[in-house]
Amino acid sequence: MPAKRPLIRRTVALAAVGGAVALSLKALSRPRPGAEHRLMDWDAVRRSARARSGQQVPLRRDQAERLAARYDAIAAEMVPLIAEVCGAPPAAVPRVTVLDRHGFIDANLEIVRRLLEPAEEMRGPIPETTLTALGRRLTSRYVGEVLGFMAQRVLGQYDPVLMLPVPAFVPAAGRAGDEVERPPAALYLVEPNVVMLERGQDAPPEALRRWLILHEATHAWQFEAHPWLGPHLGSLMNELVASGIGEGTGDPEPRGLTSEALRRMGVAVAGQLRGIGRLQAIMSVLEGYSNLVMHRVGRGHIEDFDKLEAAFHRRQAERSLIERLILGLTGISLKMRQYDLGERFCEALIAAGGYRLLNRVWDSPEMMPTMAEVRAPDRWIARIRRNG
Repeated sequence: MPAKRPLIRRTVALAAVGGAVALSLKALSRPRPGAEHRLMDWDAVRRSARARSGQQVPLRRDQAERLAARYDAIAAEMVPLIAEVCGAPPAAVPRVTVLDRHGFIDANLEIVRRLLEPAEEMRGPIPETTLTALGRRLTSRYVGEVLGFMAQRVLGQYDPVLMLPVPAFVPAAGRAGDEVERPPAALYLVEPNVVMLERGQDAPPEALRRWLILHEATHAWQFEAHPWLGPHLGSLMNELVASGIGEGTGDPEPRGLTSEALRRMGVAVAGQLRGIGRLQAIMSVLEGYSNLVMHRVGRGHIEDFDKLEAAFHRRQAERSLIERLILGLTGISLKMRQYDLGERFCEALIAAGGYRLLNRVWDSPEMMPTMAEVRAPDRWIARIRRNG
């Protein structure tokens, strides 16, 4: 009989701990009067990102404007060359905006906010709790760290301004019928990172900037010459974000993992995976195609091209273990591998039917490959030829 007493005491102790945890969770889940739950604390994201960016001295406005004028002149020279692969140059290319790392963070915060805005609207107001507040702090810190890390590495960026409605007429400033204008697309170069690559890898300065502008101007052609692309990509992103929170907007008091709940969960996860796959395929084509233009056009028109390419290879090879770990944890390394896949896909299409076959991917959403077709271009070629 005495031997059972420790077991009884442990059982009572565990029961007490379990009860305390249950009460604590209940207290943490109790709504706060007058407070609403938001997905993100954008001020905290900005603070974390800026602290992580490593920026010491901001880029002066007059310096940024001088550089932008110089880069616009380079763009005017490089853009017509895109026609060698694309068949036609972009009808219009945004003027180059030169940013420092903090400027890059601010620009991308706006992009992320545009991405999450539909999700916020769909969720509606949700009472704030201690748990949701903790979750928001952790999420905001994570997003800020990722943005800060990216601010140290990204050289250039094209923003086609996705996730915004088409222009509409709404009352504004007390006057009905004013047009809400969609912001123009933007082309950025992050000058501190360009300079760091130039100096750290002995990259030829003029060639480097021509290379980067050529890559981003190709993105401008992709979106400006194919009006379906932006809305299609934005719709896929919107669906993916909405599906990620859609399951949480139903019964506020779940009664357990019933077979129906598990079935709905499985359907939701399967839908999200399909959406992710479609996005990955499109992004692979977008970046792979731009890399192809950068290499094929650049090799014929940019001096010191081989020296520049060697500098990029050295940059990749010299990543520290910490950098590689962060790239892996944030999914950036996977994204970079997809760009290589996308370029190999484009090369395979050229080998099979020249630029004419390659450029059919821009005809419509249905012409875009699946991720399986990106990995096996022969499957895309067979599908397109079978369907005429």
